[in-house]
Amino acid sequence: MKKITLVFAAVLITVSGFAQKTADIGVWGGTSTYLGDMINVTPFQTFEPNFGAYFRYNFNARVGMRAMFLNGKFGAEGTIEGVPWDFNKNVQDFSLQVEINYLKYILGLKSTPFTPYILGGIGIMYFPYVLDPDLIAAFNPDHNKHIVVMQESAIAPTIPFGFGVKTHLGSRLGIGVEYLMRKILSDKLDDLDDPLAIINSDGETITYTNYLHNNDWSGYLGIHLTYRIYMGKKACPAYESKDW
Repeated sequence: MKKITLVFAAVLITVSGFAQKTADIGVWGGTSTYLGDMINVTPFQTFEPNFGAYFRYNFNARVGMRAMFLNGKFGAEGTIEGVPWDFNKNVQDFSLQVEINYLKYILGLKSTPFTPYILGGIGIMYFPYVLDPDLIAAFNPDHNKHIVVMQESAIAPTIPFGFGVKTHLGSRLGIGVEYLMRKILSDKLDDLDDPLAIINSDGETITYTNYLHNNDWSGYLGIHLTYRIYMGKKACPAYESKDW
């Protein structure tokens, strides 16, 4: 957690240093959901509360850069190879994403009242990982991961992307709703790291997943409130222009 916080603070300071006049800060609240190796997971049962905040620097009316931090629960109950499985853990998520507006949008300007948008970039997730070989052996006695209980704090790179729509609540306050996804470059979110990997009869190690090809995805559905700030002594005139 401390490492993630330090990285987040460093990026904010760096981005702020380059910002000339305008930016937005915001808070985010919503729910998370999980997609992974488990099956027979009850629909909506994986929804867990998540909260966060972000800083966005606006290059122009179409393009911005968002640094975002989310924190909350992920969990699910289901089966793996017919054996009951569940997990529940706290996850921290940091991302740096380019945000592209479909329409010209300047928060507070009446001539640009709303816009759909897309976003994508890079990120990392931080969460605990526990592997109990006795539980894995219940559905895969030939597993090749570990022979003792393993516990670690996993740091996983992610590929974040999403879409949403935003509008004004006032001259400096906005609101939006968005759905965000993360392709997690690790198979450990559900405590099932390549669960069907085996050592075959010839003593060969057979694996089925790697960083790019695994089943773990995370999703976030939420609402954000945005407050427009000025990074200089007074607003840049171009920021108020409908032709910006």
